[in-house]
Amino acid sequence: MVAAIVIGVIAGFIGFLPLFASLRLARKHPSVSVANAALYGLGGTFVSLVVVAVALIVCALVARPQVLPFGMAEIVSLIVCTAVYVWRKNVAR
Repeated sequence: MVAAIVIGVIAGFIGFLPLFASLRLARKHPSVSVANAALYGLGGTFVSLVVVAVALIVCALVARPQVLPFGMAEIVSLIVCTAVYVWRKNVAR
């Protein structure tokens, strides 16, 4: 079970990377349009959720009894990574 949690945390961090990339692209884009920033955010969120879902499906196929700890660790890791990134960029200046 510990291995499933550790792998879930790693998968959650990997699932955060597309969201991180899209947020960086939205900040660096010269357009100030809200629609442009929203498009980057939605695209990154979609790719991030696809990565998380594929990892969860692979876990269900490989180790079915470990799906719950893996999924919980993955989602918590994704949320924590996102919250820490947003906090560091907006609050901790």
